[in-house]
Amino acid sequence: MKILDIIRRIHPDIAFLKCMAVLLSYFFGSYVTGHFHQESSAIGAILACTSSIVVLQDNDLKNSLHNGWLRVLGTFIGAFIAWMYLLFYSFSIAGMIIAVFVLEVICMLLKVPDNGKMATITLTVVLIISHEYPGVPSWENGLLRFSEAAVGAASGIFMVWVEFIFQKFRKMWKQRKMILRKI
Repeated sequence: MKILDIIRRIHPDIAFLKCMAVLLSYFFGSYVTGHFHQESSAIGAILACTSSIVVLQDNDLKNSLHNGWLRVLGTFIGAFIAWMYLLFYSFSIAGMIIAVFVLEVICMLLKVPDNGKMATITLTVVLIISHEYPGVPSWENGLLRFSEAAVGAASGIFMVWVEFIFQKFRKMWKQRKMILRKI
């Protein structure tokens, strides 16, 4: 009986859903970034995949939309603060820590859920990428990171929507079978 309990924990459709979201995110994230800055296209893929995984934390459409919105909002805030920082200063570890502090305070004031953990991730990524690739304008760097997060969130939401439609179809099919058995 314990083996059956273990096997029942496996949901291939959910695993497939996540695989497809990561695949879509990888291709679109690396494409969007590679189109503008080829050297950081792998980073674009990483951020897009991360966004789709964040969106897929819950497998229902309402929670996925909420997670997607928080991911995109947090990314926007983080990219904006990073862009503002980079307008006046170049990357430094002390500057990054101060920017994180300011970002956290802003997210607390705006009541961003989880104090904007996605904003903090984006802020640090934008700042570190600006250090690694100083030739990329700060506005482009922030816009690319925002685009990657949006692409990943959209991929995750799309796959949850596909799963939602599939479950509705499965439920209708089962109901149809039950009706036909009664006839």
